[in-house]
Amino acid sequence: MAKAQTEATDTIETTGTEPQTEIGWLQALEDKVHAAAGSIRDLREENATLRRRVEELEERLAAPPVAGAADRWIEEREEIRGRVERLVEHLEGLL
Repeated sequence: MAKAQTEATDTIETTGTEPQTEIGWLQALEDKVHAAAGSIRDLREENATLRRRVEELEERLAAPPVAGAADRWIEEREEIRGRVERLVEHLEGLL
């Protein structure tokens, strides 16, 4: 190990710069940090979008029902009841 360290030191002293292999790990680390920062930024944006969507949906749930919706349900229920009664009468007539 001492020999390898001495050779690396000799290379630095003779060239005046670090060998590419000595700082290659730093570039890889920098790339990973940039990728992680990008992922965090994307996740924050997605989180903000989802929070806004949840707020919108909660507001819709809290809002009173559309005027006349209950009346339409009652009318539809009565229409269905009438049809079923007519079908029962028809079936009873066949017996």
